[in-house]
Amino acid sequence: MNLDFQAGNSPLASRQNPVIYAALLVALVIIAICALIWILILLRKKQKETPEWIEAEKKRPTKYSDIVKLAKIYAIAPEEIPLLWDICKKYHVPNIFYSIKQFNELDPVFKQAYTDLKDSGKEQKTNRLFALKFKLDKIFAETVHISSTTSLQPGTKISLLTTSGTKTDGVIRKNEKNYLAAALPADFLASPKKPEPLKKIAFTFHSPTGMIYICLTRIIRYEQEGAAELMILAHSSDLIKKTRRSFKRKSVNEPCRIAPVKLAKDKNGSKTYRLSGNTIPCTLLNISGGGCLIASALPIKDGQIVCTEFDLPGEEHSAIGKIVRTRKSRANGMYNLHIHFLKISLEVQNKILAKVYSYD
Repeated sequence: MNLDFQAGNSPLASRQNPVIYAALLVALVIIAICALIWILILLRKKQKETPEWIEAEKKRPTKYSDIVKLAKIYAIAPEEIPLLWDICKKYHVPNIFYSIKQFNELDPVFKQAYTDLKDSGKEQKTNRLFALKFKLDKIFAETVHISSTTSLQPGTKISLLTTSGTKTDGVIRKNEKNYLAAALPADFLASPKKPEPLKKIAFTFHSPTGMIYICLTRIIRYEQEGAAELMILAHSSDLIKKTRRSFKRKSVNEPCRIAPVKLAKDKNGSKTYRLSGNTIPCTLLNISGGGCLIASALPIKDGQIVCTEFDLPGEEHSAIGKIVRTRKSRANGMYNLHIHFLKISLEVQNKILAKVYSYD
């Protein structure tokens, strides 16, 4: 079988056939278009790297498409998208992808949004506002990564973790080129629980963004500074981020009250809580939308359900909670009660969250 083929009666005629020239022309046009597109892509990419373009992108108003894209990347709930878009549109928030990295710029926006909502009676929307704010705070916190203890500032509070599972609070006094100097309670340093020099230890600290880190390091020595003894620690890059709670917490030192509660059921089988004892005066040490930490003179056991009463702007409010852990403080002999709220109204939770964020 003869498989030879030519477009004309001769090789010369084949070369002169217009179909071949048309095919070559089309191929050249396609190549030229592809080359042009490639050049435009390179130019666009280079343009996006210029300081002028980046600055303009930061300042432009947030688009709805930005919100949708942000939600996909950071798992923002579908029901939170309209709220975030409403806030960005109403308060003229610049490009949200840059704004979430500027806490001091975005926080006043949410404070204003809360102020505009708090007297509307829309407790569900207000609660969703705080949930969204906490989620954006976590995004912001995770964009700022601490890789070494060399970045810790004097005054940073730490909690030394012991092998028994207890914590001893301290503070970073000095951060020098080759070491950290930490101050710890005198009674701890005078006790048998004081770690020996050269021993490995772990402590936790909060970054400026609120992220919790665990640091693993080694004690170099102890050093006397005036009347105080300082623990000298080696710098470390062995840092572990801890998963944050579901709510932001605020440290306070305010009077509060607790009373024991019994769990019962009504005729329909629903849970009810009834006071079953006297009110005990305590001290509120920290609080969040999901629980609180209380100092009590009485060693109330784990698992006890209590009614916690605390003062919020202008009013007394309460929540039912369960004591999930009781620990005796070495510093003052009081019992620290870690309480998880079981029953709390949206109104009270919103007031607590406003207190935590200093919006009131």
